[in-house]
Amino acid sequence: MKTLLLVIVAFVAVTAIPCGIMMMIKPDGSLLQLDMQLIRHSTFPNYFVPGFALTFLAGGVNLVAVLQLFRKKQKALNWAIAGGLMIVAFEVVQILVIQTYSWFQTVYLLCGFFMILIALQLKHKELI
Repeated sequence: MKTLLLVIVAFVAVTAIPCGIMMMIKPDGSLLQLDMQLIRHSTFPNYFVPGFALTFLAGGVNLVAVLQLFRKKQKALNWAIAGGLMIVAFEVVQILVIQTYSWFQTVYLLCGFFMILIALQLKHKELI
């Protein structure tokens, strides 16, 4: 289970960070072929703030979780739970803001939920 958790957390970190950076580099969304119409209902004039959140909140927390899991640190499971919560929160806000739904949002929501569930299960095993 720890290996599966590490793979999921690494997947989220390795995909969220570069995508967020690309959104910050080109806030018009052109590097990711994002239409500016997607954020027309938001308070954001461009993709810079969402890219920042994706990079540092979702990606950064998951990167710390990967490092902690890899090094078998005591707080690794807490970081994995936090990473799962971050990606779930990011996707929920994204769905609410852009008012559009795509298959990749399902992938990341499932990753987040599985990260939380697996980490909680592993924490429970540690307590027994």
